[in-house]
Amino acid sequence: MQGSLIDRLLDFLMPLFSYWGYVIVLGGVFLESLFLTGWIAPGTTVLLLAGFYAAQGELNPYLVVATAMVAALLGDLVGFFIGRRLGWGIMHRYRGRPRIMQGMEKGQDYFRRHGGLTVLLGRMVSGVDAFIPVVAGLNRMSVASYLGFDIPGIALWSTLFTCLGYFFGIHWRTIDRVFDALGWGLLVILAAAAAAWYLARRRRVRNAE
Repeated sequence: MQGSLIDRLLDFLMPLFSYWGYVIVLGGVFLESLFLTGWIAPGTTVLLLAGFYAAQGELNPYLVVATAMVAALLGDLVGFFIGRRLGWGIMHRYRGRPRIMQGMEKGQDYFRRHGGLTVLLGRMVSGVDAFIPVVAGLNRMSVASYLGFDIPGIALWSTLFTCLGYFFGIHWRTIDRVFDALGWGLLVILAAAAAAWYLARRRRVRNAE
């Protein structure tokens, strides 16, 4: 049902790209980057279509990339600062509960050590990318560190999908499905690796005792 609704939305938007292409990119990418709508908004697909229309001379590919970068950064910053606000609230409200505070400390430790790579690569995982800024903010990742990894990730994502749309845009539906599958596959691999690391760490702690 959700897929058919998105397909109908895209079919409606496609004839409008010649006149409202940059606005569509701005709105679509912003909504995909925003954690409230990121799991359903077809921002990546919109970028593929914008690249395709740029190849037809309807849009400027450099402006498409720039528009997508601005929209993605705005959406990410909204999520990041909401996460920071939530993080302060949790620390203030539950500072007397050791388990919750211990979980917060572990999350902060993870983002100190691996947050940069998570932010950088997370942009490529469609549907999950919108939640990473919130988690980064929640776990007190510094603004400078976050932007230092988020901006290159956004630039890579925006350029990659605009170029794919530009050179292979006639196959945009296939490209979208392939990258969606790859993104979720990467998420499963990362989750399995994290679970394996956690279990191995618990076993070492038990053996040490």
